[in-house]
Amino acid sequence: MSAKSVVVVGATAPDIVKLITAINRAGSDNLALEGFLDDDPSKLGTEFMGYPVLGTTAALRDRFRDFWVANNVARDMPTRQKLVRRLASLHVTRHLTLIHPSIDTSYSKIGEGSMLQEGVVLGPLCEIGDHCVLYARAIIGHECIVEDVVFVGNNAIVGARGRVGTGAFIGLNSVIIPYLTIGARSTVGAGSVVVRNVPPDQTVFGNPARAGVQPAQSVAQMS
Repeated sequence: MSAKSVVVVGATAPDIVKLITAINRAGSDNLALEGFLDDDPSKLGTEFMGYPVLGTTAALRDRFRDFWVANNVARDMPTRQKLVRRLASLHVTRHLTLIHPSIDTSYSKIGEGSMLQEGVVLGPLCEIGDHCVLYARAIIGHECIVEDVVFVGNNAIVGARGRVGTGAFIGLNSVIIPYLTIGARSTVGAGSVVVRNVPPDQTVFGNPARAGVQPAQSVAQMS
């Protein structure tokens, strides 16, 4: 198996290095991580997780045009969506999909550029869109539709036959009961229990989850 040369955009969350290492050890793929790209000028010339920060995303036009690109921005979905558009403007076509080898993907569909961390459980006939992030031990029920650029936090549960709209953020330890729809760009706060549909562009939190603004901390920063 020939190695894929990889650059990671976003020298932020360290989990991605561990995930790439796990994939290589299992022989699921052969990924040669060359380093990180980041548009923060203070990071240029430094190292992250032992790998160099090689330049900005502009380097994808020439120096790294033939590399596979992993999107490591996950804290909030508007920023991740902005980066997806940025990569499209740079004509990036090799989006790396990273799936921990512990995950059973039988009867599931997973889009390009998505990242699924250790312990994620995928129910049969579920669909995960492009550029999604599913953190450790998230559970996606059978026949669920998770659209593009969605974040699902640690231990969160999306019940069977649910739908999560593009750009939504599902906080850690939250529960969405079966058959519900979470609207595009909505936020479900950490530890919430969602018992009814959530409209687009709405923030809900609590048990049962209700609309509002999280008083102590932006829910979109809980990851």
